[in-house]
Amino acid sequence: MLYHRVDGVCKPGRSAVIMNGMGNLCLRIFLILFLLLTGCVQRTLPVWFSKVHGRSTPLGPEEIFRLPEGDLISFAELLENLEGTIVIFVGESHDQGTQHQNQLRILQGLQERGREVAVAMEMFERSQQPILDRWSQGLLTEEAFLKDVDWENTWGFDYSLYKGILDEVKGRRLKLLGLNVSRDLVRKVAEKGISGLSPEDRQKLPEMDLSDPYHRAYINRIYTGHRGGSAKDFERFYEAQCLWDEGMAEALSDFLRSPEGKGKTVVVFAGNGHVVFDFGIPQRFYRRTPYPFKTVVQLEWEKDLLEEVFFTDAPRPLANFLWLTNPVPSEEKRPRIGIVFKPKDGTPGLVIDRVIPASPAEKAGLLPGDRLLSVEGKDIAEVKEIHEILSRKGWGSEITLTLDRQGSVKEMKVTLPPRMD
Repeated sequence: MLYHRVDGVCKPGRSAVIMNGMGNLCLRIFLILFLLLTGCVQRTLPVWFSKVHGRSTPLGPEEIFRLPEGDLISFAELLENLEGTIVIFVGESHDQGTQHQNQLRILQGLQERGREVAVAMEMFERSQQPILDRWSQGLLTEEAFLKDVDWENTWGFDYSLYKGILDEVKGRRLKLLGLNVSRDLVRKVAEKGISGLSPEDRQKLPEMDLSDPYHRAYINRIYTGHRGGSAKDFERFYEAQCLWDEGMAEALSDFLRSPEGKGKTVVVFAGNGHVVFDFGIPQRFYRRTPYPFKTVVQLEWEKDLLEEVFFTDAPRPLANFLWLTNPVPSEEKRPRIGIVFKPKDGTPGLVIDRVIPASPAEKAGLLPGDRLLSVEGKDIAEVKEIHEILSRKGWGSEITLTLDRQGSVKEMKVTLPPRMD
């Protein structure tokens, strides 16, 4: 990933700017030629790619492209293009602050145009709806809200990234809809597959469609790039991914068909992987409820752009609109080890629910079910305590974890990625 920084203190001279621009151009040409020569490009590049990829960095605040033409449009034109759309899917990379600011701009812009807006978010489960309603009604403090939704354990990303959106929801008394399915059910599918579920758990599944070959190929690319593994392992992984998408599509459909959803424009905030090519939530929502929708995908220049654009088998464009954002400077990111915890169960430590593929935790050998007892010798009761320790240790450091694995206490070393990652 390339990082380009411009600030009010140190600006490059003219020659440095020229060399930087030439370097970016050469890199783009090299990447395209490399992918063509190695066969990574399976079909011709989309027509909009040359327009998008020709932008200079750092990018401006409104790098919005209408696809498939690739025309650059303003934010006001984006809002005009969204007129009459009942559901607007706005993708994100979860750790990108600029992308969350863009989401807030869309939310506020729609309201300024007189739209009655509801907000649906991947970050919350359907079971948390009573808590979300109390937040929307102004009945919870921020501290109580974060505690009740168990933010650090159920989502875990820095709350400040989402604070603007959630403050807008509370301040305007907007409906806030939790989309996600039970993490426990997803975990069971990932471990056992749908065929291995109990009859009781099978009853909890939404209507599932596993037949899209393009979506399967897209998820398989992600899976093999991060994990490898057998076909059986992938099948369980794919079923779990589809469960997420189908569950969120069902929650969205149920809301819009309810009296509460009548006349609403729903803005959906979810990870880009649930939005691109309409694979995830959009087409599964449309299968249930054929209401007009549009998609906005936000990609980081250039890493995310290159990862997504060269998957060219999809029969649909990447999205209706592509919004490019600058890479987050590494000094603004905090190190992460790549584990997601189960809700606290009243016993010491925190139980690992998921280990993120290709993360430092996976490389170190951590497993779901491990109970993390301490980090760097400090007993752990809250996820935020881990974040504080990682921030102090910094990028590239080695961290000592003490955990309980099936009754056996052991120490494991996890190496954080270098800053450039």
